[in-house]
Amino acid sequence: MLSEAGENVRTYGYTMYQGPDGVPHVREFGNAVGEYTPLPAGTREPFTDVTKEDDKVHVTVELPGVRKEDIDLEVTDSTLTVSVDTDSKKFSKSVALPCDVKSETARAEYNNGILEVVMDSRKSSPKGRKVSID
Repeated sequence: MLSEAGENVRTYGYTMYQGPDGVPHVREFGNAVGEYTPLPAGTREPFTDVTKEDDKVHVTVELPGVRKEDIDLEVTDSTLTVSVDTDSKKFSKSVALPCDVKSETARAEYNNGILEVVMDSRKSSPKGRKVSID
């Protein structure tokens, strides 16, 4: 089931200011306060875009300055995880997919810093079953 626009948007940030006593103060804001898990030092979270069209799920990941050989990509039924760990570039992100997918159908292309991944969505089957009455 797809969510409403903006329903899964998370924001997180902080403001810093100096109080009248000269002591710096840091205040967190956003709806992800407490949910945020920091990435390892030096690791960046790449920009991603996820779309569902008919029976396909498309994920676009921006990985500038990365070689194809350095990309580690893993797909499960409901999550896509991409990571890069080199001396000069570190990226990591797990993306929740809008529906279950057939991970064995995942195909990926990388060109000019853009990783495109396409997977077939899994047809949802009814959770119940018909029961005959004796």
